[in-house]
Amino acid sequence: MKVLVVTGRLAKDLVYRSSSNADVYVCDVDVAAFITPEMLKDAPLENYDLVLVPGLTADCNWAEFESKRGVKIRLGPMHAYDLREVLKFVEKVEFSHKIPACKLIESKKAEETIKAVDSLENSYKFEIRGIRIGGKSRMKVIAEIHRPNLDNLREMVDYYVESGADIIDLGIPINFDCNLVSKAVKMAVDHSKVPVSVDTFSPKAIEIAVNHGVDMIMSLSSSNTEILDLIEDQALVVAERDSEKLFNLLELAKAKTERVIADPILDPPLKVAESIERYLEFRKRDPETPLLFGVGNVTELSDADSIGINALLVFIAEEIGCNLIFTTEASPKTAGSIREVRKATYLAKAARIRESPPKDTGISLLVLKEKVKYESEKVAEKFIEAKKTEEFVRDPCGDFIIFISNGKIFCKHEKAVIAGKNAKEIVDTVIRLGLVSRLDHAAYLGRELMKAEIALKLNKNYIQDRDLNFGMYT
Repeated sequence: MKVLVVTGRLAKDLVYRSSSNADVYVCDVDVAAFITPEMLKDAPLENYDLVLVPGLTADCNWAEFESKRGVKIRLGPMHAYDLREVLKFVEKVEFSHKIPACKLIESKKAEETIKAVDSLENSYKFEIRGIRIGGKSRMKVIAEIHRPNLDNLREMVDYYVESGADIIDLGIPINFDCNLVSKAVKMAVDHSKVPVSVDTFSPKAIEIAVNHGVDMIMSLSSSNTEILDLIEDQALVVAERDSEKLFNLLELAKAKTERVIADPILDPPLKVAESIERYLEFRKRDPETPLLFGVGNVTELSDADSIGINALLVFIAEEIGCNLIFTTEASPKTAGSIREVRKATYLAKAARIRESPPKDTGISLLVLKEKVKYESEKVAEKFIEAKKTEEFVRDPCGDFIIFISNGKIFCKHEKAVIAGKNAKEIVDTVIRLGLVSRLDHAAYLGRELMKAEIALKLNKNYIQDRDLNFGMYT
């Protein structure tokens, strides 16, 4: 396929280096993002099978221009560096008029990854209300609702399922009210679209859960073997650190039900390595019984971002041959863990399928860091050193109070309160309503709203006029 890459003057050197198997056309404009169809009206496009224009020109009507010129004109990547990768796919992917090629390729990779992983769902040991457990199937995510509250239990169940939970677990406290447990289990079982489990060692709580049709019981141990008489057709998790006790209990459990899951218990730091040894020993002795891996014990008890911890633990669990991942979002620092673990299960299984590291699958858990550092523009020959102005002049249109609440950014002015999820839509509304008159105030508002948007996306606290806390990065 003969390909022409279109760019501007500033990026031309990088484009030439990144397009060894394509021709390059340089438009009479410095910044490639400013290229329009009008600039290509005299370009020799007819000799090519595909013309790639800069990915940042998605607002142009390239479909209409393509029709006029009679040659396929599609969006390339947003950055010239990515041309190396994009050009590998010109024969495999139908590029878009609206979606930059780099994003399109990543989404195609993700689709293929998900499809490959989901194709293994026919290999399983047993089902829990339609959720397939064991075999070669993807590790399933058990998400615990810690100390369920009747006032928001349905909302929590919906949030967990939407985040990627395959099974909802109700964490019953040691000291519990039987009436509240009964109401909580019934509410969850009636409402949830996925299986429901209860996490307790209490025979009384388990009896209540069984009576309300719960799908799984966590946990059988050497301290509560009497619960075997209460089990009907529920799946059962057997939890013990001692290997011999665990295997003995598994035999007892399997005499009662075929749907048995082993949990050698993953301990918090600094006993994680010792715990993993137990898992490895178990899997050597028993390659078939589904294994549960409780990553929540590590993330909740570590003052470190959960994303990387969750990813690494899920990869380790896949190496061991685990089948279920147990997590929770019991504190602000582990918010988002269910989504993180769910993504990681696809990354881990994809690595298993491809027999290669968990990368370049179109699925990523990178948030604060990136895979590629793009080349920056050369330092300008002449520039003015930036200097902060200390003078403050109040905007006669009034002030703003900015805060985050209930998943939205609120911008409060004496004439109106504006709510939105990103800085641009709020700033546009402020300008449209005439609530700002000074350029310095508008610039301040833009800065603060962008900080609020970042805080909202990262689930961090936002306090107006204070810098966001990024720990070691600030």
